[in-house]
Amino acid sequence: MKVGKKASTSFVCDNCGSSFASWFGKCPECQEWNTLKEFKEPSINPFHSRNGTNGTTSGKAEFAQLKQFAKNTPDSSRLSSGLAELDRVLGGGFVRDEVILLSGEPGVGKSTLLITVLSKQALASDNKVAYISSEEAGHQVEGRCRRLNIKTDSIFFSSQKDIDSILEGLSALIAKNKINLLVFDSLQGLFAANSPGLPGSVSQAKEVLLKIVNFSKQNKLTSLVIGHITKEGEIAGPKFLEHMVDCVLFLEGEQTSNLRILRSFKNRFGPTEEVGFFEMTQTGMAEVLNPSEFFLEWADKAVGKASVAVRQGVRVVFATVETLVVSSSLAFPKRVAKGVDQKRLELILAILKKYLRLAVDKFDIYVNVSGGLKIKDTLADLGVAVALYSSLTAKAFDPKHLFIGELGLLGNVRKTNTLALITKEAKRLGFTKIYSAGQVATIQNLKQI
Repeated sequence: MKVGKKASTSFVCDNCGSSFASWFGKCPECQEWNTLKEFKEPSINPFHSRNGTNGTTSGKAEFAQLKQFAKNTPDSSRLSSGLAELDRVLGGGFVRDEVILLSGEPGVGKSTLLITVLSKQALASDNKVAYISSEEAGHQVEGRCRRLNIKTDSIFFSSQKDIDSILEGLSALIAKNKINLLVFDSLQGLFAANSPGLPGSVSQAKEVLLKIVNFSKQNKLTSLVIGHITKEGEIAGPKFLEHMVDCVLFLEGEQTSNLRILRSFKNRFGPTEEVGFFEMTQTGMAEVLNPSEFFLEWADKAVGKASVAVRQGVRVVFATVETLVVSSSLAFPKRVAKGVDQKRLELILAILKKYLRLAVDKFDIYVNVSGGLKIKDTLADLGVAVALYSSLTAKAFDPKHLFIGELGLLGNVRKTNTLALITKEAKRLGFTKIYSAGQVATIQNLKQI
């Protein structure tokens, strides 16, 4: 009796994808800690029967002059998603034979976003779309579509989990119908029969995604794949899953807020670090074309808040920073930041203490960005400092005054090369005065405002 080859075990880094024979606390390649995960290598050739020929090759590779592909370049066949905000993130819409990996926290609205897209696609043309859900039954998806007032006439559905059966069924479906978009919900719920491991394991996820990518490229179809995330907020599986697709999107938002932000972290056919804003409504995912309305508060003057501008991709978004300062009896006063980087807050407090002689060590300090926006842009430094200064000195600032600028460790306010763009948009929204490096050269100038 012939004994099959035992699967070998290796350890794969979630961060860089490097493989090692033994486990390390720190990855020798990228130097990141606790990123190595056990991975059982398949005992069969990973390319075995992938092309339906039981491992035989498909002949010599064919070469052609690159100019012959000019008429088939992806940008010449963009397909609008039906949502302008999603098109913005993608760089103008879907690209034919593109594979997009969408991830986000459970319950954030990934499935709702994609069902909304499917509905828009079905309404915009005579094309049909296919939705494969490994997590919900047909009546559950249909019920959700009914609640969201989404027509399902042009949406084909399957709850099959075997990727080979799914692709075989899709081949028959596209032979009879004009299908232009596929949705797989989710990657971790599907499995490949010829790959070892349980559904959701590294080897299974890699094999399933590879089959989806190959099918999409061969049939020139756009595929949207939902991926789960780990407790650390990263897409479940090693980084090479992200390398296999053309675009990686991340949908984020607070459970207590209807606002959702879609970010692009990788895009072969468009810009990266672009963002789109959406709102969860009873009829699906709606676009937020003017996100500043969510984040700005035009109330009367109040102590402890200031208006800031932050860059989100190529656009500018305006928000209100709120602060609360209370006397502390603790040896180490509290520093609570929501929407602002904790270390950035500590740096700004150190600058206020050094150059304005403010006794920040005697207070518990709380900082919040209205609307649930998370600020990573250093342009908000001056606004955060103004809001803190307002709380510490009980001096109120006009909410229609905008504060722009990164703070240096010497207390200086740095210039920004996007000031003209910010100024134009700020005036359109009704801001009456803008403070930047030209008006506030150093943090000490806050006393004169």
